[in-house]
Amino acid sequence: MNVHAFRHDTGLTREHYVDPAIYALELERVFRRQWLCVGHVSDVPGVGNYFSDHLVGERIIVVRSSESRIQAFLNVCRHRGHHVCSEARGRAKVFTCPYHQWTYNLDGSLKRAPGFADGEDIDLKSWGLHEVELGIWNGFIFVWLGKRKAKPIAECFAFDNAGLAKLEPEHMKEVGRERYRIASNWKVLLENYLECYHCHGSHPELCVTMDVEATYKNTDEDWKGEYFAGPVQLYPGKVTASMTGALVSKPLGELAGLPDPPAGYGGGAGVLPSLSRIIFHVDHAVMHVLRPIDVAHVGWETRWYVSADAVEGVDYKPETVTEVWRLTNAEDIALCESTYRGVCSERFVPGPLHPRREGAVRPTLDTYLALMATP
Repeated sequence: MNVHAFRHDTGLTREHYVDPAIYALELERVFRRQWLCVGHVSDVPGVGNYFSDHLVGERIIVVRSSESRIQAFLNVCRHRGHHVCSEARGRAKVFTCPYHQWTYNLDGSLKRAPGFADGEDIDLKSWGLHEVELGIWNGFIFVWLGKRKAKPIAECFAFDNAGLAKLEPEHMKEVGRERYRIASNWKVLLENYLECYHCHGSHPELCVTMDVEATYKNTDEDWKGEYFAGPVQLYPGKVTASMTGALVSKPLGELAGLPDPPAGYGGGAGVLPSLSRIIFHVDHAVMHVLRPIDVAHVGWETRWYVSADAVEGVDYKPETVTEVWRLTNAEDIALCESTYRGVCSERFVPGPLHPRREGAVRPTLDTYLALMATP
């Protein structure tokens, strides 16, 4: 037998998972060069509504600055760098830094700097908050943290949105959110999410409705490049992703008026390798985002959405909407933490990837390496 006939792609070298210098470069060349999902338009329903967040070493504020505009800024006072906003969310007429009371309008412009005479001591127009590029795709808010100009989000997500439009994704509300701190390098979590080789053995709840064989094909063929589209594949006859395959809320958008919602209807999109993933089902949506913390820790956040006019206790129960992914996340945390402990071994060498059941891993790692190689 010719042993050279066997060729297996593998993962990255051990150093990619444990070296702080590589991690520092990843923040600059991967996470500051991709659109990162941070929320939904329902998070800022009215003028002055805002939320703050912390990602990729930066703190940001996202605010509805007018009826027609949502903006994002670094949460950094232009005077001495104090955080302008300390609350996770709220509603404001202006933002006032608590240190020296420099005050900013909702559009980020500097309104007042106590003791400074505008035009004499300072030019207020020159000291507004640093703006962060922001894009919206089907109601979901993305930010771009890099210094380079971002490619318009509409060009990145240039997919056929006809099916999603029927779900009216802008008209949803959040009904659950969980954040997890995982003792693992972020790429271990990424690789785990990219494949379903482990699903039958580790995720019985997810596999009630998710068609694993179809998922192998979907991820192998469609999850290529930095931005991809596609739903979670369900077994024939399953209406939505739930513990039974039955609805967990009223159907979204135009589908609410149908006598029988179509089985398996859905869609979605994602960003790789930074990993933002949005999944639409007939009756709810799920958002997953990966947040690197340091070389040995990663944050993972999941949010769940239903129709904006769905009534809790009548149309849905939060614990039912969130059940499948709450259980799946808990299982994945244990898998990733155990895997990372093994990767940290001095003798760890990545093994072969299954060519079909882990088909999305190697192309995504190639995208990662291409980003890392570009100054």
